[in-house]
Amino acid sequence: MPNFGFKIVDKNAASLAPIVDYAMTWARPLEVGFYFAEPEALDLIGTRLIGATIPVNAHSDQTRMHAFNLHETKDLLAAHIRQAQSIGSRYSILHVAKLPSTTRGSQRKILFERILDNLERAEDLCTRLDYRLHIENDFQSIAFYRQLFEGIQARVLSRLHFCFDIGHAKVWSDESLDDWLAFMADLESAGHALHCHLHANAGFEDEHLSLAEAEAKGLAAPDGDYNPYGYPAAYWRVEQRFPHATKVFEVKPEQAIANCEAVLAARPASLQGR
Repeated sequence: MPNFGFKIVDKNAASLAPIVDYAMTWARPLEVGFYFAEPEALDLIGTRLIGATIPVNAHSDQTRMHAFNLHETKDLLAAHIRQAQSIGSRYSILHVAKLPSTTRGSQRKILFERILDNLERAEDLCTRLDYRLHIENDFQSIAFYRQLFEGIQARVLSRLHFCFDIGHAKVWSDESLDDWLAFMADLESAGHALHCHLHANAGFEDEHLSLAEAEAKGLAAPDGDYNPYGYPAAYWRVEQRFPHATKVFEVKPEQAIANCEAVLAARPASLQGR
């Protein structure tokens, strides 16, 4: 079965309930973003997911904690991990930073030392709590993440893995989707687990468009710069290359189920029966 699921956040229980029900009925993965702490939403998530058999992961609040500030926010990350584990989460997504980092060459060594020192703190915490983190690409190119994971490997940080955001890569890098998939294959070969965020945008900002929205805006066709497959074929390309990676759709909750079903209905003939 294709490994597509949903990202939800702890806000507006009424909009979350149908997605959670659908995911549990059809055995779809769920990613839970802990950002808003609305009591009704947290109660629904906790009640429904405790003991659930579907794959569950979490997303940390990048406005509060990230790899660049973990020397100040390690306790927040520990609290997040415990909350995530209470709903059966196996790992969380962590951003590198809240905002874009410096591009000055004179600061690059200091930048990476700070991030990697903080990731050592995260590794210690994850070892103690038996958890793992997936570092999400946000504002940087492949070269940045290649250097980052070389540092992770050199320091033997075994609980740190990768989350590929297909929309971030389009907006904040010059590389193509195939370039990113090749980088992910290198990480997988090196023993890193993968996770993916799927959605569409025009290439100017992180819009988190559903397939229907992309089609309505004329953005679903292949382009020669980033995505030669178009949507939803690009999602199936990711699935074909990395069938074991969880892939969640980051779209508006009112469009989440229809978006997933539209992508599933567009399954390529070469993948029929999977």
